[in-house]
Amino acid sequence: MVKRFSLGGFSLLEVLIASIIMVIGIIGLFPAFTAGLKSNSRARAWTEVAEIAQEKIENIKTGLLSSYEGQEGRYSWRVERFANVDLADVGPGVLEKYVLTVSWMDKGRLREEQFVYIKQVAEDK
Repeated sequence: MVKRFSLGGFSLLEVLIASIIMVIGIIGLFPAFTAGLKSNSRARAWTEVAEIAQEKIENIKTGLLSSYEGQEGRYSWRVERFANVDLADVGPGVLEKYVLTVSWMDKGRLREEQFVYIKQVAEDK
């Protein structure tokens, strides 16, 4: 009578092939991981830019903007004011246009974003 031993485990070859497949799968995930990190960094920068712009536009609305240029962390900002803006239905002298430009360096490349705010001012009588 011949005794057959079956331990029910995996052979070394099966474990090696499974390990290779797993490593290939993990390597395939690296580009997605790095793309996610870049996207997260970009989103953080845009959020910070939007916060700066919101603060400056609120200062323009309330008349508390003390200077037209400045630096906040790695972000530079500049406000340009255009008085007597003339639109089709509104006479000159009633509107002021403000262009807020926020700029920053992103991996050696200059990035800029502009925000436009139009403010109604008292009409001269």
